[in-house]
Amino acid sequence: MWGLAELFSFELQMLTNKKSLFLSGTSYSENGSDSGCSSSPCENGGSCKDLEVGYQCICPVKPVAYMGINCELLYDACTEHDCPTHMSCTPSPGLLEYECMCPAGAACDGVDGCESSPCPEPFRCADTACASGPCRNGAICRDSAGQYSCFCVPGFQGSNCEIDIDECASRPCRNHGTCLNHMDRYECRCAPGYAGVNCDAEIDECASDPCQNGALCNDHIGFYTCTCAPGYQGAQCEVDINECESQPCQSNGTCHDLINSYRCDCSDTGFEGTHCELDILECASDPCHNSATCLEGTKGYSCACWPGYTGPDCEEDVDECETEPCHNGGLCLQRSNPAHYGTQPHFPSNFSYSQAAGFLCQCQPGFTGELHSKCPSCLHWGPCKNGAVCEDGIADYSCHCAPGQDGITWGGKNCSVQLTGCQTHDCQNEALCIPTYQAESHGHLCQCQPGFYDVTCSTPTTFSFTSRGFLSIELPRSSESGRGTAGASVSLRFRTTLPSAVLFFRGHAAEYLFLELWDGVLHAELKREDVGYPLLLEGLRVDDGQWHKVEVAVHSTVQLKLWHGSCEAGLCLQSSPAPPGAALIPQAFLHLYIGGAEDPMANNTRSQQGFVGCLQDVQVDAEAVLPADLPLAGPSPARPGCERTEWCLAQPCLHGGLCMDLWASFSCDCPRPYGGPDCSYEHPAATFGLENSTSFASFTLSDSLGADFNLSFFLRSRKPDGLLVQVCNGTGPCLTLYLRGGQLSIETSPTDTLTLPGNVLDGRRHLVALSFQGGSVAALQSDTFVELGQLPAQALGAGSEVFIGGHPDPNSAELWGGYFKGCLQDIQLNSQQIQFFHVENDSLPGVLNRTETGNLVNGCISDDTCKSEPCQNGGRCIVTWNDFHCSCPANFTGKFCEEKVWCESDPCPEATTCMDVVAGYVCLANATFNSSATMEFITNSSVTRTLSSLHIDFRTRDEDAVLLRAVEEVDSLHVAIRNSSLLVAIRSGNSIEGASFLSAQPVADGAWHSVSAAMEEPAALSSRWLLRLDGANATLQGSAGSLDFLKNNAVVVVAEDFTGCLGRVHIGGIFLPFPAPRPYPQREQFCAGWAGPRCQANIDECQPSPCVHGRCVDALADFQCDCFRGFIGKRCDINVDDCVRHQCLNGATCVDGVYGYSCKCPPQFSGPRCEWPFPPQQCGKNFTCLNGGRCVTESWGANCSCRPGFTGRNCQININECEPNPCQNGGTCQDSENRYECVCSASYTGERCDINVSTALGIGLIFMVLTARKRRQSEGTYSPSQQEVAGARLEMDNVLKVPPEERLI
Repeated sequence: MWGLAELFSFELQMLTNKKSLFLSGTSYSENGSDSGCSSSPCENGGSCKDLEVGYQCICPVKPVAYMGINCELLYDACTEHDCPTHMSCTPSPGLLEYECMCPAGAACDGVDGCESSPCPEPFRCADTACASGPCRNGAICRDSAGQYSCFCVPGFQGSNCEIDIDECASRPCRNHGTCLNHMDRYECRCAPGYAGVNCDAEIDECASDPCQNGALCNDHIGFYTCTCAPGYQGAQCEVDINECESQPCQSNGTCHDLINSYRCDCSDTGFEGTHCELDILECASDPCHNSATCLEGTKGYSCACWPGYTGPDCEEDVDECETEPCHNGGLCLQRSNPAHYGTQPHFPSNFSYSQAAGFLCQCQPGFTGELHSKCPSCLHWGPCKNGAVCEDGIADYSCHCAPGQDGITWGGKNCSVQLTGCQTHDCQNEALCIPTYQAESHGHLCQCQPGFYDVTCSTPTTFSFTSRGFLSIELPRSSESGRGTAGASVSLRFRTTLPSAVLFFRGHAAEYLFLELWDGVLHAELKREDVGYPLLLEGLRVDDGQWHKVEVAVHSTVQLKLWHGSCEAGLCLQSSPAPPGAALIPQAFLHLYIGGAEDPMANNTRSQQGFVGCLQDVQVDAEAVLPADLPLAGPSPARPGCERTEWCLAQPCLHGGLCMDLWASFSCDCPRPYGGPDCSYEHPAATFGLENSTSFASFTLSDSLGADFNLSFFLRSRKPDGLLVQVCNGTGPCLTLYLRGGQLSIETSPTDTLTLPGNVLDGRRHLVALSFQGGSVAALQSDTFVELGQLPAQALGAGSEVFIGGHPDPNSAELWGGYFKGCLQDIQLNSQQIQFFHVENDSLPGVLNRTETGNLVNGCISDDTCKSEPCQNGGRCIVTWNDFHCSCPANFTGKFCEEKVWCESDPCPEATTCMDVVAGYVCLANATFNSSATMEFITNSSVTRTLSSLHIDFRTRDEDAVLLRAVEEVDSLHVAIRNSSLLVAIRSGNSIEGASFLSAQPVADGAWHSVSAAMEEPAALSSRWLLRLDGANATLQGSAGSLDFLKNNAVVVVAEDFTGCLGRVHIGGIFLPFPAPRPYPQREQFCAGWAGPRCQANIDECQPSPCVHGRCVDALADFQCDCFRGFIGKRCDINVDDCVRHQCLNGATCVDGVYGYSCKCPPQFSGPRCEWPFPPQQCGKNFTCLNGGRCVTESWGANCSCRPGFTGRNCQININECEPNPCQNGGTCQDSENRYECVCSASYTGERCDINVSTALGIGLIFMVLTARKRRQSEGTYSPSQQEVAGARLEMDNVLKVPPEERLI
């Protein structure tokens, strides 16, 4: 990265190309071991000179002088100069000056310090203005004629360096850091989360790895968060989540917590699986003997033995013969003995465990089975039919019939009778018919569906409550029913949408049992002997309009049962121990209320209100309560049946109201300001200040509200200031709500003010809801009250005056920004609504008494904002509440259609793109530049915006070029390419060092590049500049001000020494367009070739006469010079050097002229080209022609006319006709005087060996003869006349070399 000094040194060289002055010989080294200048030993800008031994540093003297071996010391003039003996020498470090000072107490008055001429040459002695030491803070004082200059040390400025530069003025500390100013430096105290010299480095709070257990650390500003690995939680993920907390293990399994997991120990539970949810199949090992059936159980199994076997595993065969059941000596044979099968009479051929129970008696002769009274009935083999199972009994058996199949059901003693009782059954209402067979008679039973009762299921049990009320029933105590001994119970089915209601109540106020709905869940309670036993099924709402079966029973425990699909095994159960003797029904329980209860009893419930909905299958102490036995006619709240209307399906609530199904009807929870049964009623708004009138309303509180109250209303306005509500109690300060700058403020005194966040001046309706609780003020934000702060508690007593929108006294209103203009709606004070206007069948709330109103308009009405016809250029005005909108024609835009959309008319020339800008347009096109095509722009006088940004699109392969530059006194802007990198340098504002950037990547690659730069703080005198190059963000090093110095007619030079293309270029959003075909209409422009406030006047670039030696032709933002002969250049100011190709001979000097040159001959030559000796030679005297040449006397002296074949001034040169070789096809040339001869190979012939011998036949022979004859006529001679006759017909191979003399002809 280049330093700023180097960058601006580059700028200075581009502008001035000046060099520094140095004083040489001030320091040197003779150290033979020194490495010399290769180590760059000279400091402070000194230049190094290698010596035979060591090196010499030539130290600079301007603007600061240095000395020392390596120019490392400020120059001290006193080391080389002496003062008079009565004075002491005081140097000016860094300057060539010193001062002779008179010591304290010495008599030096009137002494001329320069009288003794203490300064040797070349120094001059002078009394100095620096003697008084005017420069402060260690500055260097330098004298000049009658005055002095102070060179400040870093960190100070001012004429005497008396001002400590506030390094914090540029606000270098980023990210809310606090800047502390020090001498020549600053210190940034960073806000939490930032570090670095300028607080520009965000602290990585994750660097210390605070997150534990493999968590991911997320760095934020000033804090961090941890994304925990699965299984952990906590701020640092330090807490291992106890996955066992949710009790995932079933069947009393033991849960062991793991990381992000758990393990269920199912030991000694009888279950297995991940959650101990699988019953262990103990029967898998087939533990039961004798073909018994294994029955799975919890932690074990049981064996269902065949009759005749016993034991845990049915391993024991019951010895039925042990009791000697056979009489008269009969032999007892056990059926379980397989040996009897197939061998004994009455035994089947195959053994079967299903027939192994019992015994048979093999009678002695003379006895039969009938006489065996102890022989069992199953003696007759296989009595049970049709797949029935026989169960043996004592002297009897029973048959368990198999379920019916294919519509056939079997019954009877031996399951041999087909049951037909359901073929003509009378079961109704989809009841299930169950056939029976008793006393050899077919019959049936009816199993009823819910809602029906009796033997045929023909009696409905459903009834409904259409309004809140109850039914009262006195239950009989009769021995027939058994009531009073088996405990109290009530079961029923219900459906409703009401969250709270009493379903039944048994007893009286002191002793009772009830069931109710409370907030959608079931709640039951038993009270005996002043002790309550409540039961609550939490978390399961049953107010969903569906049927639910519930039972409350009192035996040894109090039980609440709910049949529900989400419950385990479909049954939810809550129970509580019951008091002793609870199973006996008290006398009070004989009184039953259904659907509610009388007030003394209902007060014991939580809901305390009657049931609305449907009931069915009500059973009290196992006896049905039928609607036919209930008083459902007349004024009864109950009705037979269950009619249901889905009220909310039709979405009856308007304006976003929430529909609540109340079973018999519905209600709407309306959003403000709507109300009414279906939210169709809108509380009327009041318009204040319609058409800028003065409006207000005042009320008087009839009751005291105290210091705790709520105030809310809807507000709509576009006026930034005005009084909204003021409440005065006549003694203390008033509570005032008012608008100030578009924000709502609350004030009790000038020092006690709170302001709500946000601006409400968008013309939309805003709900303002405030809560005042003992000095604490909160405001409703996002459906939650957020505390704003504290105000002195302000009690609103009876008689307090309430002023809304203004005040009867205009002066009082002005204190709060004047009268309110806009709409107020649905003002509520402690939920009591303030009515501005009389509403039919309504009256004011009791807390308010309206006393006065003025100029209020019912409804929210807009001013006629189109009355003044604000829309221009044919725009159509549309009123929008207290504002307007102009619907503009296609070629106009703006609030008033005042801005023309110029590009709609296609004003730009072909191949350019039109872009609309504020109040005008520009024509944009990419432009190609060569190294001499430079454009210059200046701002017009109408640019008022702050120029705090720039943008350039470019492509080039130039390694060094200027894209854009501008200089105005000490301020400058440079965008250039330096060594293929992009350089941006800005010096402006109060910044001393400026700002710069040099790209690390090259941009001279022929591709398009885009660079944008902008001030970080455009309003500051100096700030950082942010840069974006090809999508990558960067920051310029240092700081600088804006580019407003360009407004001072500074010339912006574009594409200087640049070859390539430029795209869009703009400064401060103002384009520098290519080309600039005509003046643009907008006020703010960069002009190129135009002048005037809007660049409307074409500048005549031919004034004043830029062409030095030529005629000027004016062009757009340029001129062309038609140069006179002999001159070139942009301004025809360059004389063509005609001596570049001069023909001056004999060491003559070429002298350039205008469109020509002359030769300045040495003394011994003359002639136009100094080709003749001087003095001129004469034939026969001092000049002789050789080789037969003829001497001719001419104006410049003697000359030779040579014979053919010779040349030279004296014909001394024999022309070699074999150069270049005229012989072709390998022929050899032999030179002779004024001729040549070609010696050809065997295959070729001819003058130049150009004829192939094999093709010379027939007519060719004649042609060869003629050619030979012609050759003999001219062979070996040079004839210019022949060459002229042959002209263009002669080929170059036939042309002999022309003598130099004749070439000049």
